[in-house]
Amino acid sequence: MKKESLDKAGNVFYVLCRISIGLFFFLTGYNKLFHPVFQGYMLKTMTDLGFSHPELMANFVAFNEAVWGLFLLLGLFTRLSSFALIVVMLVALITKDIHSIPSELMPIDPKAAARPMDNFSWLTYFFFLPQVLYIMLLGLFALYGYKAFGIDRFRQKKINPYR
Repeated sequence: MKKESLDKAGNVFYVLCRISIGLFFFLTGYNKLFHPVFQGYMLKTMTDLGFSHPELMANFVAFNEAVWGLFLLLGLFTRLSSFALIVVMLVALITKDIHSIPSELMPIDPKAAARPMDNFSWLTYFFFLPQVLYIMLLGLFALYGYKAFGIDRFRQKKINPYR
């Protein structure tokens, strides 16, 4: 296969990933803003984490997920939207999800004793968290921008018509 063909296929896959992640954040943010079940879940999460003004924080986070997710989906302000979503994911990871990693390993056999968590096992659990994958993908989008398809492409042409 020629390098140009691989580059084109890579660009298509990259854009599909960017659109998918953007759609994911848009839909989750939208649901947290307007769907009563997701609103309740988000409010409970913010309250359990001890945020002051949990309702305001829940709406703030959901709004950011929806807006920046829509921008990422459209390829509009791709780098900025990726960075904003990285911040959202880092806060979620640090305040909530990293605490879901167990402190000890429970064997399948109930007669065996629990074992303390070693560093490699902890990393396995850490990389299993979806927020880590989102942060890595968003980092790629922040570095490479819209790539081959997005509104940023047309914005770039208006800013610099010789590009």
